[in-house]
Amino acid sequence: MIHRLIQMVGCLLSFLLVLQSSGGIVWAHEKNVRPTYQMDVTYQPDQDEVIAHMTLTIPVTSQETMKEAYFHLYPKVFHDWKYGDESKPTKPGNIQVSQVKVNDVVAKQSVQDTILKVPFPKPVSSGEQVKIDMDFQLKLPHGGSRLNTFKHTAFLAQWYPMLAVKDKDGWHVEPYTTIGDPFYSQMSDFEITFRLPQGYRVISSAQDPKLEYRSPITLKQKNVRDFAAVLTKDYQVKRGKAGNVDVNLWYLKEMEDVVKDLHDAAISGMDFYSKKFGAYPYPEVDVVLGETGYGIAGMEYPGLVTSIPKVPTEKGEKPAVNVVVHELAHQWWYGVVGNNQAKEPWLDEGLTTFSEFFYMQKEKKEDERELLKRATQRTNEIYQAVGITSAESLYKYPDSIYALMVYIRPAAMLFDLMDQIGEDKVLEILRKYYEKYRFHIATTKDFIQTANEVANKDLTSFFEKWLYFKE
Repeated sequence: MIHRLIQMVGCLLSFLLVLQSSGGIVWAHEKNVRPTYQMDVTYQPDQDEVIAHMTLTIPVTSQETMKEAYFHLYPKVFHDWKYGDESKPTKPGNIQVSQVKVNDVVAKQSVQDTILKVPFPKPVSSGEQVKIDMDFQLKLPHGGSRLNTFKHTAFLAQWYPMLAVKDKDGWHVEPYTTIGDPFYSQMSDFEITFRLPQGYRVISSAQDPKLEYRSPITLKQKNVRDFAAVLTKDYQVKRGKAGNVDVNLWYLKEMEDVVKDLHDAAISGMDFYSKKFGAYPYPEVDVVLGETGYGIAGMEYPGLVTSIPKVPTEKGEKPAVNVVVHELAHQWWYGVVGNNQAKEPWLDEGLTTFSEFFYMQKEKKEDERELLKRATQRTNEIYQAVGITSAESLYKYPDSIYALMVYIRPAAMLFDLMDQIGEDKVLEILRKYYEKYRFHIATTKDFIQTANEVANKDLTSFFEKWLYFKE
């Protein structure tokens, strides 16, 4: 995500313009063994409501028995907002879960904050699978961050009960935060039937039908980290291709003046990243223009990204090409190669920001190396003042320095690495990293190890200097 990019092109961009002038259950790692979500979803726009039944089938692949499961109920944060009045929804949202069963036996679930715990009537052994059924009622907020409604459009993001990740460190039930993306998820398969009012269509993480209206409609997508959808009566589309990939730009009528530029950029970006990093593995990607909540100018989901139409510059507004190509780069760094975004946010945001800057340099002849040098000096000063590095968890960062530390400094790091070992070698590192960890979860250690192998030299001290400020 270009996290609240209007703030990064408000907060961040305006700030940078100033700089210019001065062992456990490892489902996510198992090949071809993934949780499967099946949902039947009815959208009721007059009530700002989604009513759904969900069946989740989980294969147990570890040697341990499985006694319970945890789910994130992110929409609950919009019921009792705790994150500042400026980002408070104008109308609250919520999610309520009921009728929970485990292998057809009623379960006594419990909810604490945004975490649903489902204990099993009896343990499930390795090699078996567990089926969890539940109903949920989603109340959509107005002005919500990511999850939102706007006129005749609903943005569904982190909108269903999302199975938490369990790995060698246990269950990951990290709390919600408005800084960054506190969403750590695993590769799963989805089959979702949407029941829509007349005139609505679905834009989603799956390959969507070209028909303007059909209901019910069943969408299937395998091997993605989560499933996002936009339900709309208002959006128009411009279609195209990058190689064999369908690239669709969705826009409102008042955005027509930027459609060609941004659609061209989307096609160009997908083609560029596929050639530089490795092939995009899905048949379609959708770019949806328009705000999806307070300050969210761009956000990534599997197969679907959001962007604002324009960004401010010193010379006035221009089409938001950099936002579009940033979010599309996340299809590689987050979508295909995953990481724990709450624990190591630099790993997807830093690689994505580098990818964006590299694209803008090569394809748009916009070189921001001087800006990166100034930002590097500023992060050195921040570290000296408060001791925060570029490799902290989300919860360590004040909003004011998050973008500089997590997005900009790691991008500067990779440009510096190009100066030291060459552009071709850095691209080889990224290709190898993508190839090795596609559809898996990678860590900072994994990235450094891959770089060392490709460079055929120990670059550990280089990365420790940039990420941890070690001399």
